[in-house]
Amino acid sequence: MLKDEGRPFTGPLAGFLTGLVEERHRMGFRFKEEERLLHELDKMSAGYDCTGGLSEELVVKFIERKPNWHQGTQKHHVHAVRLLALYMLRHDAPAFLADNSGVTDLHEDYKPYIFTHREIDEIFEKADHIRPNGQRSHIFYPVLFRVQYGCGLRISETLNLRMSDVDFKDKVFHIRDAKNHKDRDVPFSSSVGRYLSWYSMQVHPVYHAGDYFFTSRWGDKHYSIGTVSSYFREILSRCGIRHGGRKNGGPHLHCLRHTFCCHSLEKMLREGTAHQAALPLLMLYLGHSSLAATGYYLKLTAEAFPDLQDRIDRLYGDIIPDLKVRLDYEDD
Repeated sequence: MLKDEGRPFTGPLAGFLTGLVEERHRMGFRFKEEERLLHELDKMSAGYDCTGGLSEELVVKFIERKPNWHQGTQKHHVHAVRLLALYMLRHDAPAFLADNSGVTDLHEDYKPYIFTHREIDEIFEKADHIRPNGQRSHIFYPVLFRVQYGCGLRISETLNLRMSDVDFKDKVFHIRDAKNHKDRDVPFSSSVGRYLSWYSMQVHPVYHAGDYFFTSRWGDKHYSIGTVSSYFREILSRCGIRHGGRKNGGPHLHCLRHTFCCHSLEKMLREGTAHQAALPLLMLYLGHSSLAATGYYLKLTAEAFPDLQDRIDRLYGDIIPDLKVRLDYEDD
């Protein structure tokens, strides 16, 4: 537990700070880092006149870049104090809303490629017609690509699955020791389950709990990320989808996970899922440690589905940070 987590605020803005933290927790946000930063603001506020609300002078001092700050520290400060300002403004209290246009992010130029529904169908169709070649490609890739798109796993998580990690009865993947050494359970659909069962019967006629589920033809190893990524590019070429690679902004294997996120949000928004639950639910599903990366998918979803832009702005406009977030390969 962070040392400030759960500790009461004591400064002149304590009521608003407490209200913001409680609201975020009710909505399912973990909010640990933001709460820590808000305690810094709480201590700082004691030296400022806050009778008129959240003053510009206090905000400017709080977000002023310090010599020992690492890259990204300033943007986290801006995000935290903007959340407070927006909360206060919603409650008719005066507050200075910091402008984040001057906050630099060295990685803001990268934007994931989001496949259309039609492109996803084409990828599956081409994978389903891989010719048998003695390397199980025609068995392996149709299933793997559906798992990546249908469950949103990191590719390393998928390739590291053992037989005991695939629970056919409860339709759940047991993801072990993933990013930040966390375990989580990820459900899979009945349609994905049918492909997994078919694959298992073809490749694992005899059950051994410790075997890799997606084992290579050598039996004791799984496929490498490089091998899978290379074959995915080949499938994209067969679909007529240009792939300049990650550095050139083109689609790559991890974009199936990005696409899963956006298509899931699209589905929840169209079906009327409570907006307070949508992002926390997706965050847990993806294994994110905070809502920062998860929230960024709202922007990508709005760009992919412009008809949802107004709804996203209305529901999440004062919740999702304006700051651009880098979605690292194998990181988000």
